[in-house]
Formats: sequence, C-alpha cells, structure tokens
Amino acid sequence: MKTIDLKKSLKPYYTASAAKPALVDVPAVNALMADGVGDPNAPAFQEAVGTLYSVAYTLKFAFKKERAIDYPVMALEGLWCAEDLTDFAAERRDRWQWTLLIVQPGVVAKADVAKTIATVKAKGKLARLPEVRLEKFKEGRAAQILHVGPYAAEAPTIERLHSFVEEQGLRLRGRHHEIYLGDPRRSAPEKLRTILRHPVEPA
Repeated sequence: MKTIDLKKSLKPYYTASAAKPALVDVPAVNALMADGVGDPNAPAFQEAVGTLYSVAYTLKFAFKKERAIDYPVMALEGLWCAEDLTDFAAERRDRWQWTLLIVQPGVVAKADVAKTIATVKAKGKLARLPEVRLEKFKEGRAAQILHVGPYAAEAPTIERLHSFVEEQGLRLRGRHHEIYLGDPRRSAPEKLRTILRHPVEPA
C-alpha cells in the first residue's frame, strides 16, 4: 500500500497562528470543487458540502481498493466573494457567492472523478452532483491567520489580517479563503478553528 501524506506535505498551508498573521506561498493543487450562491446556513450550501464529501470519500476508497494508494480526505475549504463587497458587511447572505473545495493528491485525474461521480449517482439522488468537478487551483502568495471561535465572529480577525497585508506593502486580490479545521456538528462554536486566508499582490 502506497500512502500519500497530504497533511504532512501541505502542513505549512494548513497551520496558522492565531496570534500573528503570516505570508505563505501556496503551491498549485488539485481540488474537487462545487459552486453556489446564498446563505451558508441554507439547504443548498449544506447539500453541496454533503455531495462534495460523498465524492471525496468514494474516490479515496476506490484508490485504496483498486490501486493500493491511500491518502487522507483533506479539510473542507471555501472561497467567498460578492458582486458588491458591502453585501458581506451588511450580512446580505443571500448574495454571497461561494466555491467549496477539497484538495486531492496529484494522482487523481478528471477521469477518476467522472467515474466516481457515476458511482455516487448510482447509489442515490444528490441534486448538486452535476456541479462537482476537479480543477487545478493555484493561489500563490497569500496572507493567513487562525481564527478561533464562531464563524459569525470572524470580522475582527479578518480586520487584523487586512491590516497586516497593508503593513507589508501589499494589497488583497482574488477571493477570501477559509479552511475549516473544525467540524461545527461536533465542536462547540467557541472552539472552532478556521484558517482565514487571502491572496495578495504588491500594492
């Protein structure tokens, strides 16, 4: 059995300090993705999360059984934006645009994902299954910090991250990125750990 330890090889990008923001150079990765619009507490978002995990775990077990390759299912991540950025400050969640993703090892190809989606589809109805895809995701230079606590209380941590970016002579680009290290179904809100990341470029 060959093991691909993504958690070890990608550790610098899934480890962050709550005390101080830092800059990282994120390498390109393969990722299962699904897009949507709306409140993250709404059924559509939760359905997308469930569908993405169904494909990710089915794919993992297929590789283990058929190719003797084992690897961990990585943390759920979210890319966030809005056509009008004031929609975030005003909590107009119905207008939030998101892309959910789960990083995959390099051995996973689009043909593998297509086969896995067909397998998952045969087992039951998942309305958002057609939206799942495999893409190369390249973020590059980014600033990140660890937020400990409820998702709804991220604003002060995000402000600290943005101030740090400005102090470094940089500016934000691309989409706000969150990496969910905790499971809201099993952890108390005050104990949730989320890496907040944003790509940057010279100001």
